[in-house]
Amino acid sequence: MLVPDQKRAWEPNKRGDYMNRMLLCLTLLVLAGCGNSQPSLSEGAVAKVGNYVITRQEFEEAYKDSSYGAQGTLASRKTFLNNMINQKLILLDAEKKGLDKNKEFLKMVENFWQQSLLTMAMQEKVREGGNLDRWVEYLKKTTKVEINQEALK
Repeated sequence: MLVPDQKRAWEPNKRGDYMNRMLLCLTLLVLAGCGNSQPSLSEGAVAKVGNYVITRQEFEEAYKDSSYGAQGTLASRKTFLNNMINQKLILLDAEKKGLDKNKEFLKMVENFWQQSLLTMAMQEKVREGGNLDRWVEYLKKTTKVEINQEALK
């Protein structure tokens, strides 16, 4: 149990700490994707573009969910794969230019993460049959919230 003023280890206490944690997470994801465990083309990969491997599963899921999937032809599969390859090429170029470390990009990642997590939490509460307003009121009652009135002026 937490002491009232004690922070959780993962809870950032400053905006910089949060960004550092986001950078660490992104770095770990990139490193995990660059390991030797990537399948070669002979092991079921559809294509390899630089250090990106497009696995058969990744391709099939993306193709099926796209408008190309409705066509179901060899030509549509080739066109879709070409589009995926083009995306990977652009990603490689963006990484080479350092755009993946750009503050604006990292802010976009942070916003996406927050919005996705909010959406999942609210969907889960709705699936449980909970009332969102009562849930938020409960959270307000059980979580310390401080407001600097001067900062609002």
